[in-house]
Amino acid sequence: MKRSILVVDDDALIRELTDVALSQAGYHVVTASSGQTALGVLSQVRIDLVLLDIHMPGMDGLAVLDAAGRRHGARIPIVMMTADSGEDKVREARRMGCAGYVVKPFTPQSLCARVQACLDAPRPTHTRWVA
Repeated sequence: MKRSILVVDDDALIRELTDVALSQAGYHVVTASSGQTALGVLSQVRIDLVLLDIHMPGMDGLAVLDAAGRRHGARIPIVMMTADSGEDKVREARRMGCAGYVVKPFTPQSLCARVQACLDAPRPTHTRWVA
């Protein structure tokens, strides 16, 4: 059975390129253009990993990470996507429990390698979030 990846980014080109790269690697890809839409998908569809843009209008990636963590705990690994790996928001996302990050721009190979590594990593038995 194919593993399902949710790609959340307000940039349609990033969503499309990520979808193509992951689909060609054998993953089932679902996309969302906003944080609110992503949370709806997570409540309705079985997702194995989330690729989540940090900078989005409305509900940014940190707010989505927090909401998803409260609802799903550490069950679903969330990988943040950003153009700046040194920024404070990346450090905050790590403190909040994200599984890692991908720096934009990325190659299809590096993206697929990061996704596979996160899917293969053992999941924590506890979470920092409370219900």
